[in-house]
Parts: sequence; structure tokens; C-alpha cells
Amino acid sequence: MSIDPSGALLIQWAGDGHLTTYSPGWLRANCYSSESLAERRQQPVLWDSTLNDKIPEWDYDRVVDDESFRLQMFQHINDYGFAIINGVPTLEDQIERLADIFGFIRQTHYGRVFDLIATPKQRILAQTAHAIRPHNDELFRDPIPGLFMMHCLRASQCGGGASILVDGFNAAEKLRSENSEQFELLCRIPIPHRRFLVDEVDDVALSASWPTIELNRHGEIEAVHINERTMAPLDTEEDLIEPVYQALQRMLVLAYDHEACVTYRLESGQAAVMDNHRVLHARAAFNGNRHIRQCHVDRDEFFSRLRALRRRHDAEV
Repeated sequence: MSIDPSGALLIQWAGDGHLTTYSPGWLRANCYSSESLAERRQQPVLWDSTLNDKIPEWDYDRVVDDESFRLQMFQHINDYGFAIINGVPTLEDQIERLADIFGFIRQTHYGRVFDLIATPKQRILAQTAHAIRPHNDELFRDPIPGLFMMHCLRASQCGGGASILVDGFNAAEKLRSENSEQFELLCRIPIPHRRFLVDEVDDVALSASWPTIELNRHGEIEAVHINERTMAPLDTEEDLIEPVYQALQRMLVLAYDHEACVTYRLESGQAAVMDNHRVLHARAAFNGNRHIRQCHVDRDEFFSRLRALRRRHDAEV
């Protein structure tokens, strides 16, 4: 073994004499120290309503044409869990072009794209003009959809219909700090979620169970799954029913708190992209002719493209 003038580690192997070179950057990127391991996990930036006055926005044309700018936006989504994009053409199929930047559209029984328009023939709450509380989407699916995208073709003329975002990680950390027992229950007990639409229109009977909070092996929050509208009856031991409901109630209070919410009204030609495993989204009521198109993209492809962008712009990553 030897170190060359650039600081690279050289290892010449016995047998065939093969020479392996490890650059200083590669060695640092794969260091086993606790400090380096923690740094590589890239802790998320927690946020609340104080972010309202400084929500960054991204220009669609630059995202498409400028890789370094796109990398900045992808990194922002990785850190904060969402992004607002301006200047998106108001074409019916534009959300599919937008989704192609992030990954592959996840097709469901709604199709590739779903139109959010208030209609008298309502199948789900999203097709009303009512306010909707913060939630994660489609928790009755396995796997849960990753990125959630909304493209505004037409904002409500009444000025209502603002989008509301909540950092689920921040709400979960608040619960951990104030009541570790309730936090542990929501990490351990799966909560059933269902979507049954079995009739002449649909043949859907979806069911899945997820803990409200998921941790990695270091005890750090990896995902939050909250949607009281799709929750089914609990399926756990009798002595846990009341404690779990109490923990869920406290988690919902934290997630619904006005101080936890970022409010942003999407105008025509704007889009929002959210990590559905972290960011809860909601909506204020409206009475105008609002038209939003939405779709889902799985997270593995998004993070693959983020890592590829990093590698192209930093040879040592």
C-alpha cells in the first residue's frame, strides 16, 4: 500500500499484481466514522408556518434546460419535501411532461392523471369545493405513491382554493419531544387504510396498513403516513386501542395546527411537487371554477435522478 502525490491510496494486490486506486474524495465519501455516516444521511430541514414568507420558487424553463438549476430544485425537494414551479404551460397534457422530469407516472384506477374539478357527481372529497384537512395521499395502496404533483390550469375566480402544506417530519418530532410513549406507539402499530368503491362505476377494494411514523435504524424519521379520512377500524390488541387513538388524536392536532401550515395559492401556470411520504397537503374551500391536474411519480426514480445529477456535477460523489 502507498499514498501517491494527490493523496490517493494505492493498493497492489498479491497474485496478479492488480493495482487499485482510491481517491481521497471516494475515501471520505465512504468513511465509517459516526460523523461521516451522519453527514451522508443528510438530515431534512424541518419547517413550519415561518416558511410562508420565504417559499422558494423555480422557473419551469430553467428546470428543463439547465441541469445545475434542476439539481438545485431536486436537492431542495430532498431537504424540504416540496417545490413550487412557475411558468408551466397551461396545456392539458403538460403535467405528464412535468412528471417526466422527475420519473415515471404511477398509474392507478384514476388513470395516469386525475382532474380535480368540483362536480355534482362526486366520488371522492377531492371532487368537491370543500376545504380538505392535511393528509398524505393514497395510504390504502402498497406501495404508497411517492411524489405527488399538482398543476394548476385554472385558479378559482373567488380567490379561494389555496393549497396548504405541512411538514409531517416536524409534527412527528414535536410528538417525540412531548410524549415519547405516544411517538413509539405510532412507530410500532400499523394503521389500516381502505378505499372501497365497488359498484357499477368502479371495482376498487384497496387495503393496506402502515405505521403513522416510520424510522430508520438510527431512530431518524423516514416517513409519515396520515389520513384520517381513509383510516379503517384499528386491527390491534384491545388494550392498545385507546392509547393508539389518543396518540393519533395528538398527532392530528399537531399536523392541523395553524402554526404548522404553509399556505400557497397556486395560480394558473404553477405546479407543486411534494414528497408524499413526508409532506401533508390540504386545501381551502372555494366557490369558483378551479381546475387542477394531478399525478404521482414513484420516489425511487426521483432519487435515482437526483444521485445521477449529483454525480455528473461532482465527480467525487
